[in-house]
Amino acid sequence: MRKQLLLAVGLCFASTTPLDAAMPFCATDAQRSAIQAAMADPAKPAPYRVAAKLSLPEATVQSALASASYGIDASHFRSIWTSLTTWDEAVTVVMKGGHIFETHGRISEGEPSKRSQFFNLKSEADGMHGHLRPDLLSAIYVMELAIGDETQRGVLFYDKQGDVAFGVYLPGEGHTPSAATIKQFGATRSLIEKQPALCR
Repeated sequence: MRKQLLLAVGLCFASTTPLDAAMPFCATDAQRSAIQAAMADPAKPAPYRVAAKLSLPEATVQSALASASYGIDASHFRSIWTSLTTWDEAVTVVMKGGHIFETHGRISEGEPSKRSQFFNLKSEADGMHGHLRPDLLSAIYVMELAIGDETQRGVLFYDKQGDVAFGVYLPGEGHTPSAATIKQFGATRSLIEKQPALCR
């Protein structure tokens, strides 16, 4: 009876632990095949559309994009954010409830609050202002992906459900980023790729 009780408790913990732990959302071999097949569509869908089509967290889709994407743990938030502030131009994108909010302008510097878990962005500069919660993030991905006739370059921040909380991109949609800005993006990508990969 005691062994049965211990087994039952063990099974309970085994089944609930993944729900409580921060998940890396790494694609399985089967998921990777499905994602890559969906991305091969001539229409070149964006990762968030593939995630919706396959009913997968977007972070899982990002993990399967091979050389086009590289993910690291969100504990590196501070250094990555500092790197973003060096870009001459950026577009911050927040998608919520089917709506897409874009803020154009340089990325504001920030610092951790002394009273809360917020990372407070400085409000003197143009661009996005606000208060971020790095502790609620699970992953950071850098992406350089050809979509249609353009290359989408950005850094995406994912929450603990594997959904994108927000992303910072080089301007696109008909706008060609300057050579200097592409070089700045490359420096951020290099910084990210020096960290241990979230998914191998």
